[in-house]
Amino acid sequence: FQKYRGTRWTYRMKAADTNGNSVESNSISFQVDGVGDSASDFGGGGTDNDAVDKAPPAPSSSYSDSRPIPQSTVQDSDWPYDGPIQSATGRILFEFTGTSTFVCTGTVVDDGSRTNGRSVIVTAAHCAYSDVMKEFAKLAVFIPDQVSTRGEKSDFDCGNDRYGCWYLSFAVVERGWVENSFPANVQYDYAYYVVTDSPSTHSKGYSSGLTSTLDKDVTPMSIDFSTNQINDHTVALGYSADKDPDFRYCSMDADTISGVPWYANLWLSYCGMSGGASGGPWIRDMTREGTGTVVSVNSWGFSDKVGMAGPVFRTGSGSFAECLYDKALKADDPGSEGGIIVNC
Repeated sequence: FQKYRGTRWTYRMKAADTNGNSVESNSISFQVDGVGDSASDFGGGGTDNDAVDKAPPAPSSSYSDSRPIPQSTVQDSDWPYDGPIQSATGRILFEFTGTSTFVCTGTVVDDGSRTNGRSVIVTAAHCAYSDVMKEFAKLAVFIPDQVSTRGEKSDFDCGNDRYGCWYLSFAVVERGWVENSFPANVQYDYAYYVVTDSPSTHSKGYSSGLTSTLDKDVTPMSIDFSTNQINDHTVALGYSADKDPDFRYCSMDADTISGVPWYANLWLSYCGMSGGASGGPWIRDMTREGTGTVVSVNSWGFSDKVGMAGPVFRTGSGSFAECLYDKALKADDPGSEGGIIVNC
């Protein structure tokens, strides 16, 4: 395996008895960091002649299986399937004036074109604009597929990440989020980051052949604004800070909860993901290939029990998520202001 250093693999185990009964495990993915032996530490073997760029192509990092993932309840576990959802979802690092670094999650979504000069990331509004300090995030960086880092945790060393980092150009938030404070603004807790497609916004990672255009280097996820997700099986994913850098998920049927009397959030009652997963995608029709459609994002939970709330994206239910998305597709970069406040 020495010549495959830095590549990721996936395997499954299948057991069968003499009566023809069989059972198959979930796919297990791993990264080859090196090869050891009885006389050396792991990772110490090999020579420079075994460089990754001279190795034959590694197997696909995702097991080709378009079946839905099991429709079972998962409270909080490592994502086992790889696929587009893993490459499109990443860690967002950002700051506000005078603060330390905050962490959230975001997902690259399909904006209808890969030649329009921009890529769009959906996240939570509180990951882009502080409703307390009344300002947009500063120094925001997006690291797709953070779980594949060669480092020990999330950091600003883009070279140790598979795709590297993108420096986010500006954010788009709804006025309802800006003019109120939590929890009165939970119904508007969605936002979009826009990154200009330019080599100047990208710091390359360890993969070769990157174009520096985010939505070409990863496969964007579909996003939908027409689904009533209540009672449908839903997969939520994110980068919880206490599990850094693992890519985590929960899955169950979606319900509703009213954190404030006038609004019903979508609700995953047994989801155990925590801070840092905010802004991570809620996926409908998730397959074992890692494909599906974004229908909400992680928003808030209780400090003393499990559960994750997400804002409604459905336009027919009064959501402005689609209106905001349309603005993100067309808005000009506001420069030093850091973002655009939209009155949908």
